[in-house]
Amino acid sequence: MREVVDRVWAMLSAGANAGATRSPFTMLQAATVGLDGGPKVRTIVLRGVSPEAGALTFHTDVRSEKVMELRKDPRISLLGCDLDAGIQIRLEGIARMVDSLDERMALWKTSRPHSLIVYRAQLVPGTPIASPEEAHRAPGGMSDSMAGFENFCLVTVDVQTIDYLDLSPNGHARAKLSRQDGAWHGGWVAP
Repeated sequence: MREVVDRVWAMLSAGANAGATRSPFTMLQAATVGLDGGPKVRTIVLRGVSPEAGALTFHTDVRSEKVMELRKDPRISLLGCDLDAGIQIRLEGIARMVDSLDERMALWKTSRPHSLIVYRAQLVPGTPIASPEEAHRAPGGMSDSMAGFENFCLVTVDVQTIDYLDLSPNGHARAKLSRQDGAWHGGWVAP
């Protein structure tokens, strides 16, 4: 199973590599339990991967519903697909908001300016607006490189399970893995 684990983390690492061309695993679907108890799914941009720790990171607006949902119930499921290669990766884990100012600041300072624009918006995500342009109106002084940092939330997902599916023409293969005591255990299952 080591080769499956290594392949999954290599694909996820490619997805988090902002300097490279966009990978099919750069944008993942994230499912949470909504405040109303129902399922909620949205797209997140993968920002960091730590195979050794079995963890992924993404950032989001601290004012968003997803943060409120994860504070209430930290369980999260992530899904990524490479349609050309026929690969699907499903992950389940526990999300935690990173409180460390140093960690948040390090990611803020290395982020591309266009990826930080949303944090500078005065409106809370989900606020009804008359037109899309209204969402991007920024107050004066937005040339400040730290403007919006107070809305920047770094989320780490401690991955507990991996479900890997390969639908290649050579034959379908599926593996289920779980992390116990810092190591991945599991095996092949019927697709």
